[in-house]
This record gives sequence, structure tokens and C-alpha cells, in this order.
Amino acid sequence: MNRRLKLAFLASMIVNVLLLGVILGQSPRRFDREDRRQQRLEQGLKDLPDAARARLREKYQRLRAEAEPHFKQLREAQDGAVRLLGAEPFDEAAYDEQVMKINELRMGLTKQLSQVVKDAVKDLSPEERRRFAELLQRPSSTTKEK
Repeated sequence: MNRRLKLAFLASMIVNVLLLGVILGQSPRRFDREDRRQQRLEQGLKDLPDAARARLREKYQRLRAEAEPHFKQLREAQDGAVRLLGAEPFDEAAYDEQVMKINELRMGLTKQLSQVVKDAVKDLSPEERRRFAELLQRPSSTTKEK
């Protein structure tokens, strides 16, 4: 192999290992994610009037229900990429195709969910929209979960 080909192969392997690390790194978080999500929801809604709390809880639950099949499909595609990484012989073309599928699923998911969110908040008050936006924010990695 010439030097360029070796460097390209090495770079490809590094990117693949990093992707595998990202995918596997997400696995432990999946186990308690739902409990933490519910705690954040209740914490964010605790000081609202009952009617507003019920309305936001319903909108949030509807969004989660609509999103879950798409997240499941994305997880399955990611699992497929991991399986391709471990397959012998390694099929670079199949792996690249799977990664493209993952990216397309992410783009489609983002587009669809942003439309669902837009439709969900149309009838909310400004304060309720602000609270809903806070509920959708990911917790920062520097704050500790309670």
C-alpha cells in the first residue's frame, strides 16, 4: 500500500471507532432516560396552574408518542451500523450506506418533529410556550440531575 492509501485507511478506522464509541456511549443513558425525563417534566410544570400544567403535559406526551417510532427506527439503524462494524469481512460500502441512512433518518426526524412542535404550541400562551420550550431543552451536562 502506498502512503496515501494507508493514511486514508487509518483515518477511516479512527472515524469508525469514534462513531462506535458515540453509539455505545449512548447505551447506558437509555436505561434511566424515561425516569429523568418524567422528573424534568414534573419539575418544569410544578408551579403552573392546574389547567396549564395539564395542557402542557398533554402536548409533551403527544410529542413524545409521535416521536418514539422515529427514535426507534433511528436506534435500529444505529444498531445496524454497529453490527456492520463487527462483521467479518468489513463491508465499507454497506457501512457507508448505513451511515447515510442514519443521517437521512435524523434529518427527517428533525423536520417532522419541528412541524409537530410548531402545531402543538400554536394555541399556547406566551408563558406556556416558554415553559414548553424549556421542557424540550436538553439538560446541560454541567448541571447535576436530581
